[in-house]
Amino acid sequence: AWWALDFDSASAVAHAVGRWLWPVTLPDSPVAAAILHAVAVLIVACPCAMGLATPAAIMAAANVAARHGILIRDGAALEKSGRINAVVFDKTGTLTAGEMAVAAWQPAAGVSPDELQELAVAVAAPSNHPLSRAIAGSRSTDAAPPAFEHWEEIRGAGVEAVLGGRRLRLGSLRWLAETGVKLSDGDAFAREWQARGATVLALARDEQPLGWIALTDPIKSAANAVIEELRRAGHQLFLVTGDNRLTAAAIAQQVGLPPEAVFAEVRPEAKADIVRQLQERGLRVAFVGDGINDAPALEQADLGVAVSRASDVAREAADLILLRSDLEAVPRALRLARAALRTIHQNLFWAFFYNAAAVPLAALGFLSPLVCAAAMGLSDLMVVGNALRLMRWRG
Repeated sequence: AWWALDFDSASAVAHAVGRWLWPVTLPDSPVAAAILHAVAVLIVACPCAMGLATPAAIMAAANVAARHGILIRDGAALEKSGRINAVVFDKTGTLTAGEMAVAAWQPAAGVSPDELQELAVAVAAPSNHPLSRAIAGSRSTDAAPPAFEHWEEIRGAGVEAVLGGRRLRLGSLRWLAETGVKLSDGDAFAREWQARGATVLALARDEQPLGWIALTDPIKSAANAVIEELRRAGHQLFLVTGDNRLTAAAIAQQVGLPPEAVFAEVRPEAKADIVRQLQERGLRVAFVGDGINDAPALEQADLGVAVSRASDVAREAADLILLRSDLEAVPRALRLARAALRTIHQNLFWAFFYNAAAVPLAALGFLSPLVCAAAMGLSDLMVVGNALRLMRWRG
């Protein structure tokens, strides 16, 4: 029958193959030894330890960071943190407490203090800017707010309103000067308060000044210690602010920064340009900020750090978020990142050394597949164990 022929053929083929394979499977067969060596090489060459080297260290460091009030948004941020060599600080709300308060009023000639205060409070009230909130909160009144015909907040400059056909402007001295307001009568008042680190604004009606307002914001208690610690660690430090140069210089002096490290009168959109300029000089830059205006700089920086009271926009742009109102977390985060980077390098070295040493030994037959499997597991444990050492990090 036809199937008998096929069966006989299959039996003959099986017999021939069996006679050929049988010697191969004997323990002393060269082919059997080659197969064992190949299996051993495949086992020992498994890149498990290499694959665990970085994520294990990052996971451990992220856990430690969370205990210290630092939220790491992604593992790449931790790796970038370990390579930072320059830190740029925003001023308001970062080096300062962000608790703006009116320190002094200076009415212009022919303007009463009450008129200056009432108009300034009315113009500032609709704004959420910290300076506007400080002015609006400096005077309580039961009077109904005026019905402005127009009100507009101008980013990085101030606020503008139209009342009774007259244009009111409340904002920076530079902006008012650019609009044609003559502010020379308030120069002495402005210089006096700017030398103390205060921010000085002016209020004008059309082209006539109505008065000047000095606002202070206390330096954070830890600012000097943080600046000194970062300097000792070898970081280049900079201050970026939209404030007047005198104010910026006074704040820089209070926290221990030299005048050449200060960028003053910087418009919000120019902060990112300053970060870019520093990067073009070969610096790896961390930017520490809190406001909506800081978001482009946080995005541009190699590492963006948002402080605890940061706006949602700043948090979204940042790589690290400080969960506590603790400026000391900045150098702490950079120290932790360097420790994590060292651990990653140690893990990668061990994983490479293990493969480089074990693969030739397995290929030459010095390691059996069983020993290779045990060695591979031991290598993984050593990498994970080294990463877990970070859990004992105390800063």
